[in-house]
Amino acid sequence: MELNRNRILIVDDEKAIRMGLSMCVKASGFESMEACDGNEALRFASEQHPGLIVLDVMMHGMSGLEVCRKLKSDPSTKDIKVIMLSARGQIREREEGLEAGADKYITKPFDYRELIKNIKILLGIK
Repeated sequence: MELNRNRILIVDDEKAIRMGLSMCVKASGFESMEACDGNEALRFASEQHPGLIVLDVMMHGMSGLEVCRKLKSDPSTKDIKVIMLSARGQIREREEGLEAGADKYITKPFDYRELIKNIKILLGIK
């Protein structure tokens, strides 16, 4: 399965945050897709093969940590890069995110330029 490095999946249960992130990645030249929960995220990841997922940690139902673990344990989605976003910025919470398989853990509030810079680094884009 070939990942689409230009396609970014935004996963957050808050519509306003999804829309803001989506506008940010589109303004930087990426394609954007949105998922409102963990199940939708897993389905989109396996069907659409995004290069990267921006994933909220605290969501209703399945947490971002659980979504990340499932993505990384599935051979068809394990290579998708994951940036976790969270208001929880303690060292232990950051470690939890990275242990779940996230490639990067960014705490809210964050700078959109920092997010785009990290997306490009993870995708190997200059």
